[in-house]
Amino acid sequence: MDYIKINQEILDEWREKFIKEFGSENEWKFAPDGIMNKGEYTKPDENGVFWRKRSQEGTKENDLWSKAPLRVLFRTKDENLFNFDIEAWDVREETFYAKHIGREQNVISGSFFYQNEACLLYGLLHTDLQNGLCDYDGFSWKEALDYSDEQIFARINCKKEGGKGSIKDKDLQTSIDKDFDLLKKQIIALDADIFVCCGSQNDNNIILNTLYDIYKDEFKYVDYGTGKGTAAHYNEKRNKLAIDAYHLAYGRNGGLSERYAEVVCAYYEFIKYLKATKEIDFTKHR
Repeated sequence: MDYIKINQEILDEWREKFIKEFGSENEWKFAPDGIMNKGEYTKPDENGVFWRKRSQEGTKENDLWSKAPLRVLFRTKDENLFNFDIEAWDVREETFYAKHIGREQNVISGSFFYQNEACLLYGLLHTDLQNGLCDYDGFSWKEALDYSDEQIFARINCKKEGGKGSIKDKDLQTSIDKDFDLLKKQIIALDADIFVCCGSQNDNNIILNTLYDIYKDEFKYVDYGTGKGTAAHYNEKRNKLAIDAYHLAYGRNGGLSERYAEVVCAYYEFIKYLKATKEIDFTKHR
């Protein structure tokens, strides 16, 4: 299956709908996303940011995604256009390198959002039943950065129209409802295994709730019977896991290490539980 081509066709359809709704003069607010690019790096732009191109016809990305033992998809809200001071960018071109010097000196971005994303990606895919939990203190940022360079993963915003520094839940829900069919089509087409749903707020996660709607309540809250809460939601029919997570830029109450523990520890407890109760090794999908 050509995941890259299918995703682009969905984005083209979405962009066309966006232009009809908001006018071509606002097309600059539309932000494409999907499987991250693994082609050549660009030189830093005028703001010192490093971007990454797609490989020729998306062949490398499609091959990596098709063969990945586990496909990780970060689901986020929308782009922050800083009160519309900048134009929306293609999420797939993002890198985790620091501005100006990052690519040459192998330095991770100063953005909490990207630091968190890089660490979670490394931790999730280095945690398994054989080696146990990948501890937050067990790897360096350089290792996480190097790993993200080669490892395929994806990110999808629920709202393709770039916004400001924050968005109210009711506004995000309105946008999801309006474009639900396209969002559903995009998520199902990518066929991810792990969904990191980065929208937990006030004991509610609209991004996670959307998965329940997309998969018609096939996801179920995982109750370990211990009386403790869990961030894990499992779709047994399709062998998919959703993790209830905070926004990637949320740094309060413990910072990066706490955000890491909330996601990666939840994942580790889940894969142990699934092996013990269902004799399934979740880490071996393909």
